[in-house]
Amino acid sequence: MTFAIKNLTLRPIIVPLNSGANLRLSPGETARDIPDVELKDNTKIDKLLSQHIIAVQAETEAEKPAEPTGEASEPPSPDSTDVSTRTRRRG
Repeated sequence: MTFAIKNLTLRPIIVPLNSGANLRLSPGETARDIPDVELKDNTKIDKLLSQHIIAVQAETEAEKPAEPTGEASEPPSPDSTDVSTRTRRRG
């Protein structure tokens, strides 16, 4: 079973996982497909949950976002900045 972890604060947070890896979440960001072994008996996650810093929700197949097909659904807006069009400084 997989879980989603959401940052409920207005600050970036670091969530330590059981594997020794750290999960960095920006404000309001949700990390998906976190295995249950990363959360089981994790006192740091229990503390973040009790302080209402994160929310943990079990994911089902219906809740997972669809895999990208490789085609853009909408053309980019004229206001968006394309990284490839920026000039690079050479020196």
